[in-house]
Amino acid sequence: MKHHSLSYHFIAIFILFVLLFVIGNYASHLATPTKYTIDKTTAIYLKYAYFIDPTKKHSLEQVITQPDAMIYKPFNEIDWNFESRNYWLIIELDNRSTSKEKIVAHFDNPMVDQLNVYHLDKHNNIIHQTTLGDTELGLSLLQYSVPHIRLSLPAQSKQKLVLKIDTTGISKTPVNLYGEAEFQELTRSQTAIWGIFVGVLIMAALYNLVLFFGIRDRVYLVYIGYIISAIILMGAVLGFGFYLWPLSWQLFFHKYIVVSNYAIAFFTLSFCTMFLRYHKEQCWRYKLSLLLLGLMAILAVSCFFIIESIAAPVFFGILVLLYIVCIILIYKKLRSGFRWAKFYVISWIPLIIGAAIQPLELTGVLPYSFATRHAFLAAILCEVILMAMALADRVRYQRERALYHATHTQQTKLLNSAMLKQAYMNLEQEQRPNTICLIKLRYFNSLNTILSPSQANGLIIHVAKALELQLSNERQFINLDFNLDSSSKIVDLGTGIFACISTKTQSGESLSLCLNKTVKNLPKQYEVQGLNLQLKYAVGISFSKTNGNFEASLQRGYLTLKQAKNSTSNISNSQQNTHITMDIGLAAKLQQAIKSNQLAMYHQPQINVRTNQVIGSEVLLRWPTPEHQHINIEELILLAERTGLINELTLWVIEQACQDIVELNKHGFNEHTVSVNLSAKNLSINKLAEKIENALLTYNIPAKQLKFELTETALVENQQQMKSFMEQLQKLGVHVILDDFGTGYSSLNYLVNYTFSNLKIDKSFVLDLTTNQSHQVIVKTAIDMAHNLGLSVTVEGVEDKGTHQLLIEMGANNTQGYYYSKAIPITDYLQWLRAC
Repeated sequence: MKHHSLSYHFIAIFILFVLLFVIGNYASHLATPTKYTIDKTTAIYLKYAYFIDPTKKHSLEQVITQPDAMIYKPFNEIDWNFESRNYWLIIELDNRSTSKEKIVAHFDNPMVDQLNVYHLDKHNNIIHQTTLGDTELGLSLLQYSVPHIRLSLPAQSKQKLVLKIDTTGISKTPVNLYGEAEFQELTRSQTAIWGIFVGVLIMAALYNLVLFFGIRDRVYLVYIGYIISAIILMGAVLGFGFYLWPLSWQLFFHKYIVVSNYAIAFFTLSFCTMFLRYHKEQCWRYKLSLLLLGLMAILAVSCFFIIESIAAPVFFGILVLLYIVCIILIYKKLRSGFRWAKFYVISWIPLIIGAAIQPLELTGVLPYSFATRHAFLAAILCEVILMAMALADRVRYQRERALYHATHTQQTKLLNSAMLKQAYMNLEQEQRPNTICLIKLRYFNSLNTILSPSQANGLIIHVAKALELQLSNERQFINLDFNLDSSSKIVDLGTGIFACISTKTQSGESLSLCLNKTVKNLPKQYEVQGLNLQLKYAVGISFSKTNGNFEASLQRGYLTLKQAKNSTSNISNSQQNTHITMDIGLAAKLQQAIKSNQLAMYHQPQINVRTNQVIGSEVLLRWPTPEHQHINIEELILLAERTGLINELTLWVIEQACQDIVELNKHGFNEHTVSVNLSAKNLSINKLAEKIENALLTYNIPAKQLKFELTETALVENQQQMKSFMEQLQKLGVHVILDDFGTGYSSLNYLVNYTFSNLKIDKSFVLDLTTNQSHQVIVKTAIDMAHNLGLSVTVEGVEDKGTHQLLIEMGANNTQGYYYSKAIPITDYLQWLRAC
């Protein structure tokens, strides 16, 4: 199955490269006309001058008869802005060739209100006068969408083009002179890009419309609104809108172009809010989004009454707020692992770049060119394509959610009988052995009469987690959720009955022994409102027969389960032998994992409660491979101690801790400490203190950044040896912490005779600290005693704010626990530190 999936990925990548090749080859045939203006292709020399008339009262005669008032600089140095004023542009044409040249003057601003073009001879006599602009009636669609005039320049002659630009909107009007062939290339290239843009966006709108009718989700209608707004806006800015709408519509869009800008911003924020499902949460971020949407709606309506020179700067200010709010919305979902938010972020990258290029080009920060002119259009095109991928992933996710609800119980969220049947039938088709095993929570029906539905579901989930943990290391029981990311070997059949499937060929006695061992390790008690319920279990086994009938096999399981309720089940010594054999096999894998670096160190932060700063972390061992990630680490350490692997494991942990300190220092956390747990067995490591010193020297890290935590049990077993070892660590400058204080022998002699720097109170006293008066007395006494002895105190197991506040009042120095963070890998931990 995996090989097929990999092959499909290679095919998809190959198709992607083919499509990129086609796009690149097509783009190479689109000319860049601004590089081939008339002064670069013929012997025509141009001189530029301009005059800005803030009074809007100068006439053509006044302008051409006052050469001293002109500014003789290229047009890209004109101070274009939204102020109400006229711009006079003069281009002197000097044809030094021996032939007449036909020229097309292109004025690249289809939104200009009025553009008067005067063609003058060298004596300033008017040869021809043309009026362009969206307020001029009777022009052709080509003149509206691509404002231009045609003129002839005789050989060895000089003439002038004088332009008067009068507009209340975007005033910047790049002027380019082309030959006829080059101008045709311009129109061909523009038409091709416009056609691709409009075609893709229309197809995207139709695609979303189909999705809406199929799924009935409003988010697709919102995105269609965004697409239509993008077409209206870009159609007005680039000119192709004259071919999409009636002329009166397009002129209306030109007049109120800022409204179109608000429309695309409005739909962008609306889509972001709904796509990320904030409308389902009704949180403060959703309210912030609604507030900005309301503000944009009000300002959009006001644009019908405010001139564009005032409305446009206000919109650019609102645009900054839009980006800030969208970033807030996206960041929260990314932090929470929201699946399709990643695709959404990727789709914003070209949009942000393109949106930045357009105003920078309009304000002259970036030079005008064919590419920068169409950058925002290309950005929207890329964004729509990427968003189509995100929407497709969203549909896929919703389909998976539907499958999830079909294969899981609504109350407990555990797999249901449908998944059991699917697994059974697949094994039958593959002709593999399969045995349905049922585990019954006895007296559940009676308990169900006194428990509320939520309490009953809580009991089922509690037992299911324990059963899942017990079966996680049993390879003979297969995973039943083939198509989802999680792994589960059990299903919930209801009424307190769980089921799993064994694929191992074995006798009933052998399988019974395995299941009896599993049941033995399941919870024996469950507390509900102060009442400890006594839990008992029964097991039924149904071996598959030749007919392969699932219902019949399951029915046999129910019958055997009923028989099991009337019998007693005992665990024999053979079960312990089986357990030992399993331990030996697991130990061999553990040893191989140490050598091949398959283990990992996860960091749990330690917080200074007075400054609320992270001062260090405790490293905890993990085995993150799918096969072993559910193994109880404490049991794994015990296994390592029993099989002699503990020393090899400890040296690996110290080495890894030093490497992590190097990473922390590299990222600027030079005062951050890392604590490593040591057991009594570690004292048998030859020259352990010397090995620790060598590790510190090898990685060039200060001794104060590495700490060791010792349990009271280790002190009892090896007092003299431990004292010598601690003295050696003290000489190195390595601090030692007394770990799990209160759970061992708790002799005060240890605090006096050993040079501890810190006392760590065990979490068993902390988990119920806010409600357990006895534990409060113990913890407070331990803190006061440690402080009187000059020791700082670290309290572990903090899982809520109330415990955190109570420990501050008690005078604790440092804390750690799930309230701040669970143990996480070093890469995630560095990100967590930077986010603090």
